[in-house]
Amino acid sequence: MQRKQFSLSTMQGDNGPWSEKCEFAGSVGPYTGMWQRKRDGSSAKQTTWEGGHRVPTIAYWAGKIPANVTSHVLLSALDIFPTLVSLANASLPPHRRFDGVDISEVLFGQSNKGHEVLFHPNSGAAGKYGNLQALRLNQYKAFYVTGGAKACDGSIGQEEHHHPPLIFNLQHDIQEQKPLDIKSAEYHAVLPMISQALLGILQDIATDNVSIADYSHDPAVTPCCNPQHLVCCCQSPY
Repeated sequence: MQRKQFSLSTMQGDNGPWSEKCEFAGSVGPYTGMWQRKRDGSSAKQTTWEGGHRVPTIAYWAGKIPANVTSHVLLSALDIFPTLVSLANASLPPHRRFDGVDISEVLFGQSNKGHEVLFHPNSGAAGKYGNLQALRLNQYKAFYVTGGAKACDGSIGQEEHHHPPLIFNLQHDIQEQKPLDIKSAEYHAVLPMISQALLGILQDIATDNVSIADYSHDPAVTPCCNPQHLVCCCQSPY
């Protein structure tokens, strides 16, 4: 019992189902990404559709986290590190900026405030790996690149770049089926805020400290090729 009182336990998915694995992939639930599905290709793992990166999280801490409570606050896996640092009564390094925030008050049921903005980089679908591909602003989500992930039927959605971006109101369209009409008042009202949020993220990335370490020629990290060693990964057949 004493151990439970001093232990925070969490479990979180890392990504949505891998569509090309078909019946072994799992389910996206209601997060179907229908706009993409109608154009072939996957809207799950590797993509920035909700079915690709929206995952459940379970947190347990006896006497600290209220039991049987579901929260719809917008959070991120990036929040884990700052939260653990805060709970340990430590401080984040002052010379770096962190995209995550301390969510301990959300966990303890003392706050319903999460992120207003989240950015979603490309994770292997269309576009350049790591580039910002979609942006979340409260209930709105903007896509700048879509397509590129393989579905169960073998189809791969055509790579499309969207300027201006596709914008979905997830509060009314969690299936991401119909983007806002670019001529609508709602689109024109939210687009400047999304553009400003994107600019802020890009500026933050450009001015933050970036690692330039190159370990590609360090013997200590050279990939090994030993079929008897569990951690080796050969680049050619044995």
